[in-house]
Amino acid sequence: MKEIIDKTAPDLVITQDLGLGMILWMTYFFPEEGWAELHRRRSLAMLDRMWVEDGYFCREPSLREMRFAFTDYGVSIGLQAADAMLERVERLNAYFEQYRSGDEYDRAAITHVMACNSHFPGLLISADLETAAKAS
Repeated sequence: MKEIIDKTAPDLVITQDLGLGMILWMTYFFPEEGWAELHRRRSLAMLDRMWVEDGYFCREPSLREMRFAFTDYGVSIGLQAADAMLERVERLNAYFEQYRSGDEYDRAAITHVMACNSHFPGLLISADLETAAKAS
């Protein structure tokens, strides 16, 4: 896995909200790795471009109006792991407490599971990685 990451990380550009949240979360587990430092910087810069002042991150930079609660909650977890943009995390959580898409995602379990994780990340971003690993 390390060989794959080392070969692909320099050229990898992520522009999708959930992918950015996931890679930020992954960098949390390997903070000293060069790829993690690179992707933390890239992800935060991309997310800064994708922030919509209404209180959410758009799906892609060119899709400013498109948003999904469950993917934004994934961004929230990544941001909390990176200890970055925490005011935006609060605004995102407040926004999606009120926003309803009117589609199946309003009722989908993934949306509610991710909302809980966004509000209470617990062991997902535990300061004690050894305890978090044992609990999973």
